[in-house]
Amino acid sequence: GMNFSGKDAHMQIVPKAGGGYAYRITVNQPGNHRWDVQLNTVIPSAIQLGHVYLVRYDARCIELMNQEGTAHANVEKNGPPHSKTMSRAVDFGTEWTTINLPFVVRKGLAFDAREAVFTLHLAAAKQVIELANIQLIDFGNQIDINTLPKTKATYPGITADAPWRTEAAKRIDQYRKANLQINLKDEHGKPVEQAKVHIAQQRHAFAFGTAMNIRYMNSGDPNIPTYEKALLDRFNAVVFENGLKWFAIDRHTHDQAVARGIKFVKDNDLYMRGHVLVWPSKRHVPKPIGQMIDTLKANPDDQTTREKLRQAVEHRITWITRDMAGKVDDWDVVNETYANHDIMDVLDPQDTPHGKGVMADWFKLAHQGDPNAKLFLNDYSILTSGNHWNTHQAYFYETLKDLKDAGAPIHGIGMQSHFGATLTAPTRLWEILDHYSQLGLPIKITEFDINLDDDEIKAAYTRDFFTAVFAHPNVEALLSWGFWAGRHWRPESAYLDMQFKPRANDIAMRKLLFKDWWTDTTLITNDTGKINQRIFKGKHRITVTWPDGKTTSKTVDVTTDQTLEIKR
Repeated sequence: GMNFSGKDAHMQIVPKAGGGYAYRITVNQPGNHRWDVQLNTVIPSAIQLGHVYLVRYDARCIELMNQEGTAHANVEKNGPPHSKTMSRAVDFGTEWTTINLPFVVRKGLAFDAREAVFTLHLAAAKQVIELANIQLIDFGNQIDINTLPKTKATYPGITADAPWRTEAAKRIDQYRKANLQINLKDEHGKPVEQAKVHIAQQRHAFAFGTAMNIRYMNSGDPNIPTYEKALLDRFNAVVFENGLKWFAIDRHTHDQAVARGIKFVKDNDLYMRGHVLVWPSKRHVPKPIGQMIDTLKANPDDQTTREKLRQAVEHRITWITRDMAGKVDDWDVVNETYANHDIMDVLDPQDTPHGKGVMADWFKLAHQGDPNAKLFLNDYSILTSGNHWNTHQAYFYETLKDLKDAGAPIHGIGMQSHFGATLTAPTRLWEILDHYSQLGLPIKITEFDINLDDDEIKAAYTRDFFTAVFAHPNVEALLSWGFWAGRHWRPESAYLDMQFKPRANDIAMRKLLFKDWWTDTTLITNDTGKINQRIFKGKHRITVTWPDGKTTSKTVDVTTDQTLEIKR
C-alpha cells in the first residue's frame, strides 16, 4: 500500500468499479509545493542502472475544480537532495485513464534497495481525485523502451484547427505589424510609377533571445565560431547564463570572459539582459555571504553581522550596476524569491512581506547605479503550472504589487518558463499574462525551455508557446535558456544537438521567426508613385529599382505606422 501525507487534505479507501479499491484524495487548497500532499512508498528493491522501468496507475478526477485532475509521479532518492530518476506530471479527466510512464535509469540516478521512494505529488491544485492500481515494474536491461506503452504529453489547443489560432493571427497582425507607405519621386518631385520596391526584413523589433555561455566562448574550443554563428542566425537578444551571478563574479567584472561577452554583444548590436543582482539564497551567494546568513539564523540579535550582510548586498548591487551601466538594457534585480529568501528572512523584520522590505531598497539602489536600465523581478512556475492556479503565482503577483506600493522602481516582470511534461494551454497562457498585466508592467519571458523526451510534442509546443506569447500585447521579449546541447543545463531541451544539427523544435522556431513572421516582399508603385504594405515591426532594407534599372537602397526601423519618401 501507499502512505499518505498532507496538509489541508485527506484520503479515503473506496471501492473501484470492476473490482479492487482506489485512493480517493481530497486536496482542499493548493500547497506551497506540489509535494505538500502526496502518496509515497519506499521501494524495497534496487533501482538499477540501465534498467527500463514502467510507472503505471489508473486515475480519474471526481470534482472538476480546475477542469481536470493532476498528479506528479517521481522515483527519487529517499531523502535530500531527493535526486529524481524520473519525474512526470500528468493531467486527467473524469473517466478512468491508465497512465503509463516508462523510463531508463541513467548514470548517477541508480539506488540501492530501500534507498529510493516512489511518490505521487498531488498538491498542485484544489481537487478530488481517485488513483488505483499503482505499479512500478522493472523490465530489466534487455528491452527496448519504445516497445512499452507511454502516455504522451499533450495540451488543450494542440490541434491545427484549434480556435485560438485564428485569434492569435489577428492579435499578431494588430500588435506586431505596422503600416508602411513608401512614396517615390523623381528629381523633379514627381511621382514615379512602375518602380519595383523590395522590402527585406533584417531584424525583429521584438526581442527573441537566448542565454549564452561566456565562459565557453572564452575557452578556446574550436566550435566557438559555430556556436556564435548559430546564435546570431537565430537571436537578437542575449543574457549571460551564469556569468554575472554573484557566486560567479564578485567585486569586479574585468575578467576576460565578461569582457569578451560584452564585446560580442556590442559588436553584434544585441539586446542585453543582466542576470542577476541578488539571488537571495545561501546556495547562490559567495561563501562568506552564506556564512553571515547562517550566523544570523543562529543568532538573530547579532546586529554587527546583520549590518555587514546588509552592506555586502548593497555593495554588490551598487558596484555591478555602475560597472555595467550602458552595457546592460535590463537587470533581473532579484530572482526566485518564492523559494529563495534567506537574505530577506534575516534582514527584514519578522512577517514583513518580501516586496515591502529590503528588496524594495535593492531596486532603488539598482536604479541609482544605472538609471537607464529596466529593472525586473524574475521567478519560475508562473506560466508552467498547466491549467491550475498555485500559491506561487499568487505570491508573485502580491510581491510585485507590494514592490510597486513601496515605491520600488520596478519596470517589468520576468517569467522564466522552464516547462516539463505539464504544458499550459495557449488560452491559459493568455489568461495568466492578462492577470499580471493588470499590474501595469511589461512582461518578458526570460528562460524558456522544454524538458521532454518527445521531439514531436516539444516542437509543437515550441511553436504554440512562441505564437501565444508573440500574440500578447504586453509581452516584449522571449528568451530561451540556451540553444546548443553542448552548453545547456538540460541538453535534450536544446534547439541544436551536440553536432549543431537542428532539432525539430529549432525548425519550428525558425519557421515562425524567419518565414511566418518575417517580411520579404516586392511591390510595384501605382500611378501616384506609392506602395502601401503592412509589415512586421523591425529593421528593414528597402531597395528601389527605378524604371531605368538603377537602384536606391535605404535601411529603416519600423515600429509604428510610417510614411517614407525616397527620391530618385
